[in-house]
Amino acid sequence: MAYRKVTQWQGKEMRNLGWCVLGVLALELRQPGSAQLILFKRTLECVRALGDFNIRVEYGSHTAETITYTEEYLDTFHKMKDICLDFGVTKHIRTEMDEQPRKL
Repeated sequence: MAYRKVTQWQGKEMRNLGWCVLGVLALELRQPGSAQLILFKRTLECVRALGDFNIRVEYGSHTAETITYTEEYLDTFHKMKDICLDFGVTKHIRTEMDEQPRKL
């Protein structure tokens, strides 16, 4: 399912997003050229914002400051999420990802 169609992110959706991100990172790290390096940095910024947002929303209580940070992380993610549309996890990439632990 496309991330734009997800109305509520739960474990399954986060896992699927993780697979997509892993595929993107695997592609970017293989042969990073100058153009790929920029994409890699944007991807990391997007993933970091999403991760920080997820951690922040799990707090038991919030202050005005934590809410501000949470909103900033979410805004950053929304500004950067288009990078995720440029990449898809194909069967070929999923096979490569599955083979990585064996190679290590």
